[in-house]
Amino acid sequence: MAVSGPLALEMAHITKTFPAVRALDDVSFACLRGEVHALCGENGAGKSTLIKILGGAYHPDGGKILLDGRPVAFSHPLAARNAGVSIIHQELSLLPYRTVAENIFLGIEPTRYGMLDRGRMRADSQRLLIRLGASIAPDADVGDLSIAQQQVVEIAKALAIDARILVMDEPTAALERTEAARLLDLVKRLSGEGVTIIYVSHRMPEIQAIADRVTVLKDGRTVMTAPIAEASTAKLVRAMVGRDLADFYPPPAAKPPGAPALTIRGGANGRLAGVDLFVRRGEIVGVAGLEGSGKSELGRAIAGDEPFERGTMEIAGKAGVPRRPREAVEAGIGRLSEDRKREGLLMQQSLRDNAALIQRAFAPSLGPPSAEPMTVGATDDRLRRLDVRAASFEQEARQLSGGNQQKVIVSRWLARDPEVLVFAEPTRGVDVAAKAAIYKIMRDLADRGRAILMISSDLPEIVGVSDRIVVMREGHIAGELPGGAGEEEIMAIAVAHDEPAEAATQ
Repeated sequence: MAVSGPLALEMAHITKTFPAVRALDDVSFACLRGEVHALCGENGAGKSTLIKILGGAYHPDGGKILLDGRPVAFSHPLAARNAGVSIIHQELSLLPYRTVAENIFLGIEPTRYGMLDRGRMRADSQRLLIRLGASIAPDADVGDLSIAQQQVVEIAKALAIDARILVMDEPTAALERTEAARLLDLVKRLSGEGVTIIYVSHRMPEIQAIADRVTVLKDGRTVMTAPIAEASTAKLVRAMVGRDLADFYPPPAAKPPGAPALTIRGGANGRLAGVDLFVRRGEIVGVAGLEGSGKSELGRAIAGDEPFERGTMEIAGKAGVPRRPREAVEAGIGRLSEDRKREGLLMQQSLRDNAALIQRAFAPSLGPPSAEPMTVGATDDRLRRLDVRAASFEQEARQLSGGNQQKVIVSRWLARDPEVLVFAEPTRGVDVAAKAAIYKIMRDLADRGRAILMISSDLPEIVGVSDRIVVMREGHIAGELPGGAGEEEIMAIAVAHDEPAEAATQ
């Protein structure tokens, strides 16, 4: 579509082919100066390839790139960086054992008389951080910062090279709601200063809130570019996956839930206090809450990773508090970690090895390797049932999209068939089609009588999937709502403050 105003970036008729795969087919993409332009599409749509071409990691087979109207050709990421293009990947590229200042000026360190000028580096870092509204100390080690603070450091790195084009790839995927809101405010501020932002995200509410325009890729082609006012969430979803948003959330349970499969009374540890919770067979209970509310810690406590130190717990009618993850698995609990790459998968192992991991860990030491459900056939069957898409089940897990990686972890638990499944941030960093598939898997498991506890920072997900919703605040369950409750009701409980003791007694 035609645009008015000076173009900061134009990528015209870009093509890129890999062996047996045409990743980009005549893709055109343009950004105005100071614009926030969202880039959407399913995993495999071509977004990453397009961004890597812009960043100099790939060379296009055809087409041209213009910055401020001038043709450019980047042979290396450093050339793109020198031209003012900065890319903040979902996997941050910071050095954890170096300071904030050292990371910000990595490769462009200021010198004085041929020596590193640390004083200037700290002062300039402080100036950039103040510009971003951050109170991060330049001398702090990056490894000691939160993910949200590390995102700010990455943005400061971009400002240090005077970046005119800033690409942000799923910047809020690992952030809590309040952290994400602060980052979106920062994006708006940078846009107001004239920085062009390419915002890559699967989160529709964020795109609607932050973008000026949006472009959708599908199967390596541009299928839509429009002002955000003309691109409703339903329209974007149809462009990305070819079906309506209403199909995303599965219908509620067809029959009432059964007896409790998980019951916690007075559960407490260093981060949780007085947790009372039950999850019945056949239902999905959503757990919502702000950053630091205790919802993540609840999942780890149930799974024996950071166990309850006080209180009682029953799993399928049997009392006992798991003190280690292995005890939780033996008792009938399965957990999908909120960080699948660090805690859930062996990234350089095959899909088949990952899918069989739990069964192998609990197999008798003298048992036959051909015992079901550990056979290759049984493992592959579970992967196929979950529609895991890969060139081969011998493919390494790191080569899959986020949605397929998550399905591999689910297949692992299908072999164990636990009574209770804890899904922590089940759709973090996956595309909209994969989200729908994961929601259906959860509902199918519940319909088979499994108890599902879904811990999520995505409120539309909580509202759309849960049969019941519990809201955590300050390490305890602060309230409960029926399935389908509004986001406002959830947030009202999440942010409320306890009444003063004297008021409560009047």
